[in-house]
Amino acid sequence: MRIGYVVLAYKSPAQVLRLLRRIADPSSAIAVHVDRSTDDTLSRELSRGASELENVSFIDRRRTPWGSFALVDATLRGMASLEAGAVPVDYVIVLTGQDYPLRSRTAIERFVAGAGARSFVHHSPLPYDGWGSDGGLRRLEKWHYRVGSRRYHLTVPWTRTVPGGLQPFGGEAYWSLTSAAAAYVVRFARENRKFVRFFQHVLIPDEMFFHTIVMNSPFRDEVVNDTLHYVDWEADPAPALLTADRFERMVGSGKLFARKFDAATNEDVLDMLDEHIERDA
Repeated sequence: MRIGYVVLAYKSPAQVLRLLRRIADPSSAIAVHVDRSTDDTLSRELSRGASELENVSFIDRRRTPWGSFALVDATLRGMASLEAGAVPVDYVIVLTGQDYPLRSRTAIERFVAGAGARSFVHHSPLPYDGWGSDGGLRRLEKWHYRVGSRRYHLTVPWTRTVPGGLQPFGGEAYWSLTSAAAAYVVRFARENRKFVRFFQHVLIPDEMFFHTIVMNSPFRDEVVNDTLHYVDWEADPAPALLTADRFERMVGSGKLFARKFDAATNEDVLDMLDEHIERDA
């Protein structure tokens, strides 16, 4: 079972390298995108550190502000890189540089192999009760324009609908797809430019773009409505930074990964997870 990872990084090169070393394997492949807004030092340190690892590649850097379509674009380019790579993969998993595995590589591969043709995408048709009084429809149906590289954006009040009559879906941004489903998503994006242009003016489109494609695809009946990530959404702001006091909840969750971590302030929890992973091997 060969797993392909798309890793979206924007800070903390040492922490990202720690993640890469945990998931890298001769039979896996990793496509890393480093936010162009960050200092070039991050990219250089990651490239230098990752040179010791097999099958790790870096895709062209672009600015990926929070809530923008650029995050979707970076993910799509990472998926396309895996598809075209020398190492064919059976599964595609999206991570950020602040994620970390909860299980060993062997255990993760065993879980994925046992999943068969199933993908894991947390999803709900819109409107979604968890996204406020309008169920997220304002994020989708109104025109959103970003102003510069900051989080400010303009909203045009005209109402619009998803091209092609597709039912919109939304959910958590981090998902796991079979290689066949991932290839379908990449091909759909290439062949449906009107759909892509529509989502270029959606607010936080990475929580809807992939979900809408997959749940309107021939693979929809093979999607498990769940994520393989442990995330604590109860904090304010959410998601919570995970610390040692959440260790038991994380490892007992049955998930394969967790987010998000900050090694600069809470490296001890990563040390605890490393010990757990070594026992899990």
